[in-house]
Amino acid sequence: MIKTDTPACVLFDFDGVCADTERYGIELDREVYELYGINPTREEMQSLVGTTGLESIPALFRKYGLTVTAQEFFAKRRDNTCIYRDFPLEAEPGLIGVLADLRARRIPIGLVSTTAASSIFFALDRLHLASSFDVIVTGDMCERHKPEPDPYLLALRLLNKDAKDSIAVEDSPVGIHAAKAAGLYVMGYRGASIKQDTSEADEQLEGFVAFRV
Repeated sequence: MIKTDTPACVLFDFDGVCADTERYGIELDREVYELYGINPTREEMQSLVGTTGLESIPALFRKYGLTVTAQEFFAKRRDNTCIYRDFPLEAEPGLIGVLADLRARRIPIGLVSTTAASSIFFALDRLHLASSFDVIVTGDMCERHKPEPDPYLLALRLLNKDAKDSIAVEDSPVGIHAAKAAGLYVMGYRGASIKQDTSEADEQLEGFVAFRV
């Protein structure tokens, strides 16, 4: 894909892009690992970020000689909603300025996340960003989630924009795959504390201070 000078729209992931929340998810995971008496490496824990866990969680436990299903794991884990309601939450540095600039240029802005709507809207209210997005697609709006392209295709349809002229900002392999499968130009965001593999993105973005469109 080729990045256009004036994109039809810019679509942002939330976790790990708009806010550095993925580190809190790892904390919740760690609590469960301790219950089972295992201590996965940081790399192993980060490998689960951005996945549903249905396959990755049992695979991780098998490395430690244990049989644990994703359902058993999540039954012992604190619900993700506490991340968006109780943990410290700040917009990624430079994000608010980027959103304001896009708004001033009348470039439509979307949010595309696999997180449930209740958590996303609670977080956006805390960050005072709910009105910054023209379209918000959450995990309960699509049957198929990232890495499938459906969430991005829905956002494009709601905005009435073409993928070939649009940009996505993602921080995970599954998110990048979803956006590229939908036909968007993808910036791989690397400004949050959890650095994932963004090598498949069309462009690397170390932080929003370097964001240029």
